[in-house]
Amino acid sequence: MSIHVVIVDDHSSVRVGMKYIVYEWMPKSHVSLVDDMQELLHVLTSGKPVDIVILDIDIPGGNNLQMIKTIRDVQKDVRILMHSASDELVYALRYIDLGADGYLQKDSDESEIKAALDTVLHGKKYLSPGLKDSLLQSRLNLGSVGTANPLDDFSNRELEVCRLLAQGKGVTEVAEALFIHTSTVGTYKAKIYDKLGVRNVKELIDKFRLYEVT
Repeated sequence: MSIHVVIVDDHSSVRVGMKYIVYEWMPKSHVSLVDDMQELLHVLTSGKPVDIVILDIDIPGGNNLQMIKTIRDVQKDVRILMHSASDELVYALRYIDLGADGYLQKDSDESEIKAALDTVLHGKKYLSPGLKDSLLQSRLNLGSVGTANPLDDFSNRELEVCRLLAQGKGVTEVAEALFIHTSTVGTYKAKIYDKLGVRNVKELIDKFRLYEVT
């Protein structure tokens, strides 16, 4: 079986490592390696259908939740497997809800990567066993004291802005990354500070890191 897989990551070591795993999984695959959103769109519009896109969250020209819609506007049936170092407990279901077919952490082993590829190729949604267990545990713990994560109450846009601020980006950089006005970023920033109960960027970074891995 021959399929076309596009690996999108701005780190060459990640792209190359993933390429070899894809070849082990499906030896006759055609694999394209790209490092930003513009190059991905070029591949998607080049005429050769793409079966699976393995997509990092933090790619130049992308870096936001609208990437899924942008990709599907070009090829609506392509399978999209998110591949990120960002915590799956915070991001996985948001990307799935927006149309991604799966979410895979970058520290996943080869067997899990292959299982994820098999799952999305056959039209099913992939969530890691660890995430499924966490979701079940969260449901069992409903109403328990101390289980609430304030990031769960963030809108998708608030989470995008918060994540970029926690990376140390300024208001102008966030606005450019998300293609919104600086005043809009300022409004979101104020809401985020209020929801997290923080007063400055250092406190925001500390609290975001705490809850992103909780």
